Amino acid sequence: MRVFPERPATRPAEGPAAWPGGPGDGDRKSFRRALAARLSRLGSKAAAAALTVFCIVSVNFALIRFMPGDPVTHIVGEDEYLMLEASSPETIEAIRAEYGLDGSLPAQFAAYLARTARLDFGSSYRTKGPVLDTALRRMKFTLLLAVPSTALAAVIGGALGLLAGWRKGGLADMTASPVMGLLQTVPANCLAIAFLLLFSFRLGAFPLGGITEGGLTGAEKALDILWHMALPAAVLTLLKCSSDYMLMKSVVASLRDEEYVLTAMSRGYSEWRILTGHVLKNALCPFITSLCMQFGYILSGSMLVEVVFSWPGMGMLVHESVAGKDFPMLQTCFLFMGACVVACNLLADALVLAIDPRVREGGIG
Repeated sequence: MRVFPERPATRPAEGPAAWPGGPGDGDRKSFRRALAARLSRLGSKAAAAALTVFCIVSVNFALIRFMPGDPVTHIVGEDEYLMLEASSPETIEAIRAEYGLDGSLPAQFAAYLARTARLDFGSSYRTKGPVLDTALRRMKFTLLLAVPSTALAAVIGGALGLLAGWRKGGLADMTASPVMGLLQTVPANCLAIAFLLLFSFRLGAFPLGGITEGGLTGAEKALDILWHMALPAAVLTLLKCSSDYMLMKSVVASLRDEEYVLTAMSRGYSEWRILTGHVLKNALCPFITSLCMQFGYILSGSMLVEVVFSWPGMGMLVHESVAGKDFPMLQTCFLFMGACVVACNLLADALVLAIDPRVREGGIG
């Protein structure tokens, strides 16, 4: 019998290199380089976002200061201002100091930046209450209305667009495309008024506006809020669904004739596997970017719908503040809306960086 010499004992490898199929030193270095590239790209995006927010704050400050007229006039009223100017000028100066309107412009800007960093936005000209409390309370109602509408529209519009883009001339394409195309041409306020006239005035199926009848608690109050938000939520869902549908249909239609899709077809893959495993993955990047943009405009995008249905959200608050010339409230609303857009853009960049290998490898963007 042939005897083979024993091999000298060797110390087993440690770390990832010891794993079956695991990365070696070269793979670890490549991974670290790729991770550093991603973090660097994301860091540059975050720096650009911070600079954008600073520009929004600066423009927000300048617009109010350089508007015609004295802001104190809008705080106390024109008649009261003229009377105080003649009898008690020191009272006007005290009001200016209270609202941060005294001193030079650089001093005002420095004080405004410091207060903004502390989330101290002062008091409302109209209600004399804290601006931040009012803005956060109204923001809650806008999110309650817009978040479910945006999410539902993304699911419905994305699914219908996927089917319509995949099967050109099919049932989904022939029925949904004309409807969605019509919805894209209808202004938000016109569609809201049409729903209000039909379902509230004519049929009486839904309330004319507001958020609740009042005097209700518990489950009754929750159901009453859902009843009041049904019409505005339906309008927002239809409007957002049309844009989601058109985007997904266009992307899927352009991907259908790609070589990797034709190769998957030639291999006998099922239609569902091709759609979910190949087409949908590549269509998600532009769709997610669009969805994040919609969430970015979530505080301001429903303004006209809120005004038509008297929904007490951020849009209605801006409308009331413009009518009442409430500058601190407008500044805060514009700042929140701009910051929301910047934050969602940054989120879109991060998601695309994580999903799209072409962006990860530096080939795009």
